[in-house]
Amino acid sequence: MIPKKDWGILYMIKDYLKCKRDIAFSMFIAVIIFPFFENLLNIGLEDSIYSVLLYLAIMLIYLLYDFYHFTKRYQKLEDVLDNITIDMQELPKEKNPYDVKYSEIIKSLYEVIHDALSQIDKKHTDALEYYTLWIHQIKTPISAIHLVLQNMEDIPQKAVISQELFKLEQYVELALQFVKIGNIEADLVINQYSLGDMIRQSVRKYSVLFIYKGLGVDVRGCDQMITSDSKWFTFIIEQILSNAIKYSNKGKIQIYTKEDEKEICLTIEDFGIGIRKEDMKRIFQKGYTGFNGRMDKKASGIGLYLSKKVATALNHTITIESEVSKGTRVRIWIKKYS
Repeated sequence: MIPKKDWGILYMIKDYLKCKRDIAFSMFIAVIIFPFFENLLNIGLEDSIYSVLLYLAIMLIYLLYDFYHFTKRYQKLEDVLDNITIDMQELPKEKNPYDVKYSEIIKSLYEVIHDALSQIDKKHTDALEYYTLWIHQIKTPISAIHLVLQNMEDIPQKAVISQELFKLEQYVELALQFVKIGNIEADLVINQYSLGDMIRQSVRKYSVLFIYKGLGVDVRGCDQMITSDSKWFTFIIEQILSNAIKYSNKGKIQIYTKEDEKEICLTIEDFGIGIRKEDMKRIFQKGYTGFNGRMDKKASGIGLYLSKKVATALNHTITIESEVSKGTRVRIWIKKYS
């Protein structure tokens, strides 16, 4: 088998011959015509052969010299091709007007690309600023509604309003995290945190929904210290709890851990409606809601997508097992660091 490097040389020679086929054709015509004209001029056969060989030798020297420079330019272009970026690369020096024109075209294309990227970046920045401003402004009327609810007399609808208000807060929080996820690395504060504290905080936060749906929660163990970011890890727990509550109508949600020398596995398990097998492969895709989400009508398909992104940024792994009508088991694998 010919080594890959030798194949590269063969391809280079092939491309060179393509570039110089006009010269090769001219040499072929010259070798045929020279003897004919020399015969008309009564030049001897030996002199004729000598002139042809001299011509071929000169052309061979020229082609070897030209091939040497061709390989340099060829390899330079190969390096540029292997390291394409959005920034303009240094190209080989132009040899003729055609090369100059091609270089000008490439430079112009890069300028167009940079202008387009600048416009896209500006629009993206403006959109982020608008959404961030909207999210922070919407918190003011939400807080006002909370105050009204606290001072409101107990009526049958109060519990329903409280639940829907809590959902509204969670949607706003989800939107804020979606805005931040593009630059999550800058927002991380990695340290040692109590896993139990984060779980209890999340359970208390969702207590309104637990009570409203008549669901219990069973937390076992979970007293380990983990290396993570408390805010973002809590966000993952809350998204998983939100789904577990949403798609469970009875029983309880179990939260427990197992660990070995290398990692801690946090499991959040519900006994709800489960996820269909055909939906499992796509549950972490942005915007994918699956059969359950389409039945729910209000699902956004963002929660698990963000959870996966956050877990990856934290160097955690998240996996899901589920069976229709039996429930769903979500595991978060957390590495131990000495």
